[in-house]
Amino acid sequence: MRGPLVAGLLWGAFALASTLVREAGGAVVLVWIPSAVAVASLYATPRRRWPALIAALFAAQVLTSLWRGTPPIAAAGFAFANQVEALVCANLGIRVLGGRAKSPQTFNHVAGLFAAALLGCTAGTLLSLPFRTGPGFWQPLHWFLASVLGVLTATPVLLYVRQWLSFGDQNVRFWKGERFRGFLLTVAAMLALGCLVFSLPVHGLTPVLFVAIVFAVFRYGQLAAACGVIAYAIAGSLVSLGGGSPAPYLELEPATASMVLQVQMLLMLATALPLAAMLMTRDRLEAGLRETNEDLRANLTILNLTKTLAGIGRWQYNLETGEQNWSEQMLTLNGLSAELAPDPGDIRTLLSDRGEALFTKLAEHRDARIPYSFEYPVRHPDGSEHTLKMNVFNEFDGQGNRTALFAVAMDVTEQVLREQALKHARQQAIEQAAEAQKLAKTDPLTGLSNRRATLDWLDSMMGPSLDIGEPLAVLIFDIDHFKRINDTYGHQVGDQVIRKVSTTARVQIRAEDLVGRIGGEEFVCILSGVEGGEARVLAERLCSSIAEATLRDGPAVTISIGLAMLREGDSVETLMRRADAALYEAKENGRNQVRRAA
Repeated sequence: MRGPLVAGLLWGAFALASTLVREAGGAVVLVWIPSAVAVASLYATPRRRWPALIAALFAAQVLTSLWRGTPPIAAAGFAFANQVEALVCANLGIRVLGGRAKSPQTFNHVAGLFAAALLGCTAGTLLSLPFRTGPGFWQPLHWFLASVLGVLTATPVLLYVRQWLSFGDQNVRFWKGERFRGFLLTVAAMLALGCLVFSLPVHGLTPVLFVAIVFAVFRYGQLAAACGVIAYAIAGSLVSLGGGSPAPYLELEPATASMVLQVQMLLMLATALPLAAMLMTRDRLEAGLRETNEDLRANLTILNLTKTLAGIGRWQYNLETGEQNWSEQMLTLNGLSAELAPDPGDIRTLLSDRGEALFTKLAEHRDARIPYSFEYPVRHPDGSEHTLKMNVFNEFDGQGNRTALFAVAMDVTEQVLREQALKHARQQAIEQAAEAQKLAKTDPLTGLSNRRATLDWLDSMMGPSLDIGEPLAVLIFDIDHFKRINDTYGHQVGDQVIRKVSTTARVQIRAEDLVGRIGGEEFVCILSGVEGGEARVLAERLCSSIAEATLRDGPAVTISIGLAMLREGDSVETLMRRADAALYEAKENGRNQVRRAA
């Protein structure tokens, strides 16, 4: 309750002080400060605490009116009108500013606050009319103007003083030192100037007051406008002490002269506050521009440092004028002297290949509307070969003609070498993997498929053959009396015989069929799409071909063959077992023959 209590006491203190000045001193009160106390209190208080604040202000206003001798009903009516006035001003003002803790920054803010003060004070004045006893409308109009001036001038001053004393808002400038003293001297000078102008019976000095308040605004901002109008109001009250006119030079009744001065003060505010808002906007833009420039300067410094550390070169080329801008790093990257920067002239005559690699790439992308990049080789004076990567952006005019290009480049020689080495290593790994896979499936002596590859092939053929009803034949054959050959001629000759048999068998079978070595001198032929009779003919031809081939070259050998046809329910094991049984039967019956499994 401390906040509402302080607000109530402050309202009562300003109201009693103003009443004493008017009634005891006979002076005219041009600005009603208590209205500003109520509005400033609402601005400074969270909405959830407004009921307690309004109750405290209502009590203070009723007690003050009763002390002045106002009837209770009228006192309550005036207090109610004052609460409505403050609530309308505060609600509209907060809505205009976008928050209760914000200050006016733009012309729209100033215009909105003017409208809020006029609407709120109009509502308060109309609600108070039934409780006023004086004749005419001059008194209500005077208090209406006094309340408007109080809300527009004293409210921001009270809010600044509150924030100043609490040090709670870091955005409010804490005036001290020379600036603070200068502000106080300016307000004091405006007070003295107001007293002088209002007291002299000389017409035409009012513009001096306008000039003074505009000067204060230029020097100290919008708070100076509010303080200046308050200073003029105090000057008018001082001049009117003893029942006189606040502006004798107007040669009007005191009441009329006070309203003329109030209207002039509103005009001063209407002139000074928008000017102050524009100055604040300018200062805000300048501050933003300074901040942006500082960020830009910092970013450029970082960019230049990054380019230096990363070895990035820059090149700009105006195709219309021929003007160029080469960074020293760009010249160095291209094997040229950095002293040629920023415009080395006809670069084609300076490059080792007369610019063929560079300008050919640029010509290929002359119509590119998006950034592009390419790599090109350069030779440095020391004979070293380098690869540069350039990123380029083309600029076009309204007719679609290329007018300029912007490029950055860096040396990627090491990267290219690493990529080439990686590519070579990858290719070697692929070749080695393929070779290893081939070796894993190939018999090293004959080059035929080994046992595993042969049986895998047979397994892959059986399923499709059974599904479509296509015949599949398996021939198992081995060399007759092969141990005798090894014992008689040696293993080297034995290996030659095996290679001869494998070569002959590969020639005799069709290209789509497979022959593989599954043991020392044991082989398998897999024949797809071959009926039993045709398979037997092929097997008989294989027997005679091997006998004839070995007879012409080296030890003469024969083979025995077991033939089995695939049938429903067979597996690789059962099919091979039946072919092997047929082979055993061929050997038992004298060798060098073909036997078919049952």
